[in-house]
Amino acid sequence: MEITMNFGFVNWFPVLGAAFGAFIIGGFWYSPMLFGKAWMNANGFKRESMKERNIALMFVLAFVAHWLSASLLAAVLGPNATAIYGLQVGLLVGAFFTTTSVAVTYIFENRGTKLLLINGGYYIATYAFMGYMLGFIMQY
Repeated sequence: MEITMNFGFVNWFPVLGAAFGAFIIGGFWYSPMLFGKAWMNANGFKRESMKERNIALMFVLAFVAHWLSASLLAAVLGPNATAIYGLQVGLLVGAFFTTTSVAVTYIFENRGTKLLLINGGYYIATYAFMGYMLGFIMQY
């Protein structure tokens, strides 16, 4: 059995846009407006300890990770994807690959369900957005 991925048809501008969009969703998702406070509490983070971290490096690495994910998602969707197909694949990837993988880790790390719902919800929303955006652009 041979597994092949064709990146030749991938339009890299929408991939960058999808990665940037996922990055922006994360900014809102983990902000105090949505789940930021609950996420910090569930992790046991304090505002002071967050200031000690290299935020610029974290953002760069997060963007690179989103770009890699969007690149592979575009290759999986293929050149004939539609917005609805992209949304469906994104939802499935977010829910059944990413969130279930995080769940296994959380089980062994004895992390709470609340944190899984926050982070898993983020991945589901992010992959759904990326899939929709990539499929929408590829259909035109």
